Amino acid sequence: MSKKTLDHLLITLTVLCDLCFIATAIVIAYWLRFESGWLDVLALHKGGTPPFDDYLRLIPVTAIIWLLMLKGFKLYRPENNATLSALWVLCKASVIALIATLAALFFIYHHDAYSRWVMLLATGFSLIWLFLGRLVLSRFRQAVQAQGVGVSRVALVGYDERGEKIINALNAKSNSGYELVGIIDEIKDTEVCYTDGLRLQHLGESAEILEIVQKHRLDVLFIASPGVSNDAILQILHACEGVPVQINVLPELSEFISGGTAVTFFDGIPVLQLRETPMQGVSGIVKRLIDIVFSFLALVVLSPLMLIIAATIRLTSPGRAIFRQERVGRAGKRFKIYKFRSMRSDAEENIGHVWAENDDPRQTALGKFLRRWSLDELPQFFNVLKGDMSLVGPRPEMSGLIGTFQESVPHYLARQRVKSGMTGWAQVNGLRGNTSLEDRVNYDRYYIENWSLALDIKIILKTLWAIKKGSR
Repeated sequence: MSKKTLDHLLITLTVLCDLCFIATAIVIAYWLRFESGWLDVLALHKGGTPPFDDYLRLIPVTAIIWLLMLKGFKLYRPENNATLSALWVLCKASVIALIATLAALFFIYHHDAYSRWVMLLATGFSLIWLFLGRLVLSRFRQAVQAQGVGVSRVALVGYDERGEKIINALNAKSNSGYELVGIIDEIKDTEVCYTDGLRLQHLGESAEILEIVQKHRLDVLFIASPGVSNDAILQILHACEGVPVQINVLPELSEFISGGTAVTFFDGIPVLQLRETPMQGVSGIVKRLIDIVFSFLALVVLSPLMLIIAATIRLTSPGRAIFRQERVGRAGKRFKIYKFRSMRSDAEENIGHVWAENDDPRQTALGKFLRRWSLDELPQFFNVLKGDMSLVGPRPEMSGLIGTFQESVPHYLARQRVKSGMTGWAQVNGLRGNTSLEDRVNYDRYYIENWSLALDIKIILKTLWAIKKGSR
């Protein structure tokens, strides 16, 4: 059994277990609330016990919502489903699943009233059992792979710096399900010292690829060096045509290839799509609608607070309450960003565009408070409503700094492929303000390449939590 087969089997088992856990959680929650007598103190009135059949029909709706949430939060990946970070992700998925279930019940069964305690208890039981189920299946996976079942045997064809990265990645995770067998290249030594003193077996030359694959029972080949010519790759593909071995090529453009890379067809011609325009189609339209609705509601609800802040700024320091500054957004488009002024009105005189320090002496006393709780950024809801920005995306940079950063930071301009945001993946991971620009760019690229509406929701929730703690 290969690693891929084992993974598919475990995913299927996980889904089946999840369905059983969710259904059982509803049944146990009903019994605990209405029939055990342990929670009678929670009853606000004596309306009798609702029919059990009413709660049985909730199971399909609840199960579908849970499965969609678990899939959306990428919780059907066997290799990383039993960690503390996975438990935290599962907690967030549980909260959203509960809200979505209550909303669905309102629209589907709006004539019936369901106990909120049953739904809360069922969510709690599901959360615990889903994690424990994943923990058991993870331990099962490790035990099976320790016996050599579900392990893919890997060899590298050629060797260079990228091959070293593959070796390091395989060695970093001892329970990844991959076993590095050796190297296939033109070196004649039977054992060669490669990276970090690691000695790997030399399996033979690429001309003997079929015999090597059969002799060492290889499941995966990584062609990891540009020294392997296209003719050699074609010979390897031809020689291994009749054996079930997976062949992966690390392209010379791997630095620019993201998780969204795919093989497409242009009039029947296969094309390797290195990059596509993100946030397009229906999901992009939904994202814009969310921006419009949320920013409009935020401006309506927060308008009294914003008026108070504006008046206080004018009374405590000379100058305008709203600070306008040129920033650069999607496709290099320049726009004026709005913020409550948190510094002296002459803060940029003779200085130009520079990042603000954490304890910048140019801050006013009120401005320091506003920046700590991110209240200075509330006027940016106008930017979102206008379409200059989005709720979530890379933070827009000052126009005067773009040229410098473009020259000094690799892939810096990749941030401009999407609209700038009030908050972003880099910011909720602690990279706000005067922090490592290289790290921020890497986080922004991850967001762009892995964007989804679920990721936007996750970032918004993490932002609200960080603001609550005063640490954003």
